[in-house]
This record gives sequence, structure tokens and C-alpha cells, in this order.
Amino acid sequence: MVTLIDLHNHSVLSPDGCDLPVLMAERACGLGVTHFALTDHIEIDKFDEWDYAGAVKKSRAAYLEIKERFGDKMEIYYGAELGQALYNTELADKILAENDFDFVLGSQHRTKSFKYMGVSLEESRLLLKEYFEEVLTLAEWGRFCSLSHLTFPLRFIGVDWQSENPKRKYDIDISVHRAVIDKILETIISKEIALEVNSSGIRKGLGVSMPDADIVRRYKALGGKMITVGSDAHRVSDVAADIPQCLEMLKDSGFGEVCAFRKKQPVFIEI
Repeated sequence: MVTLIDLHNHSVLSPDGCDLPVLMAERACGLGVTHFALTDHIEIDKFDEWDYAGAVKKSRAAYLEIKERFGDKMEIYYGAELGQALYNTELADKILAENDFDFVLGSQHRTKSFKYMGVSLEESRLLLKEYFEEVLTLAEWGRFCSLSHLTFPLRFIGVDWQSENPKRKYDIDISVHRAVIDKILETIISKEIALEVNSSGIRKGLGVSMPDADIVRRYKALGGKMITVGSDAHRVSDVAADIPQCLEMLKDSGFGEVCAFRKKQPVFIEI
């Protein structure tokens, strides 16, 4: 039996989500997903621009409904994706204190100087330097369970977004950032924070997960043991998309298990 796990999904409780929470879970259950979490966005730097406070309250009710309907078929986790926590750690700490999330993803969806879409090749060098430095600071803050889509800007740099099926226009060499990436990996290992393997890069123009196999193997070589996997679905049709390919890559990289989080404590799952 193939293990199918998806711990990164967004519903209409995210500003860019398309479908109701229950429909996301229904799709996961129909596909045979065994471990599932909705992780709707909480973007700290935009908290007052959209009703994130209201959405967080609704997410608890959505979790309970999903658990009631599908809890006998899947392990359901109460999740959230916390974006840009660095920009207001006081607010981020308050949200975490007021909500009993099982699982929190830590993300950096922009940097202080850059948004990612439309960045030129020349600008990308500066963007990536700033991005990895901010992710290192985020990891040092460390109040989350899994570091999400480590190479996230690559989904936007050099990708032809005019195409129905996004394709890369040019490759980006991130080897110049190897030292800071190693520091990020070493920091999450020391803080017992998992590394997420995010499948959305496969279908969003990169052709590989975020991060890819090279970084996953480096994480393992440095002593990393905790991996979470997620599709980053924002619509029903993308739930669990390309997760089997990610799990195969993890097995090829020497991992025999991934993890979920219950009450922010790791639960290991054989793959």
C-alpha cells in the first residue's frame, strides 16, 4: 500500500484559496490520503489587509467539521501556514499562544525588498541573498514545526507565467548560497524543526520539489531526520498532486519515514 500524506493545503479561508475546507478534505479522503492538514495562510505582514483574524477563528470550526466527517479514514491535523513572522514576532507569538495548532508551517513569501514575481535575472541574485538570510533569521526564531518550501522564490524567477503550463526561461544557480543554506539546515536540525518537501514546484514550472533532492540529501548528511510533505494545493484538483514523486525522491535519498505533528510534537510515518 502506498502511503499518501498531504500536510500543506489552502481553502477559501486563505485569500488565494478556491474551495471550501470540507471539499479539500473530501478530495484527500477520496484519493486515499492517510494524513491530512489544512494550513490556511496567516500572513503577518498583511494581517490587517485581509480578515486573517476572522479566518483563523473559522479554521478551528473547519478542522472540527473535517475531523468529524473524515477522522475515521484519515489522521486530521489542525494546521496553519505562518508567513513573514519576522516582520512582527509579537503578533506571531500572540497568534500561536491563542490557538492550539497541531502543526505550523513557517514561510517567507516575500523579503523586505522584493516580491518574487517579475524579478529580473540580475535582481534575482540580490533577492535570493536577502531571502536566504531572512529564512535563516526565521529559523533562529523557530516557533514553528516545519520550514516550508525552502527554495520558494525559484518558482517565480525565470518562469514564464504567461504560459498555461509554466516553464522555466533560464536556470538559477543557487550554489553561491550554499553556506547560508547549510546554516539554515543546521539551525532547523538543532531546533528540531522539520524540513518540508513541497510538491508544487513540480507542477509550477520548476519540474522539481522545493527544496530539490540535492538539498534534501544535504539535510540528511548534516543529520536531519524530520521531513514533512505537502502539495501546497489551493484548489481541490491539486490536493496530493505529485506527492508520490516526492516520496520516491525521499526514499531514494535515504529516508524511510516522514513526519506529521500532533500538538506540535512529531509523529513519524513509514513511507
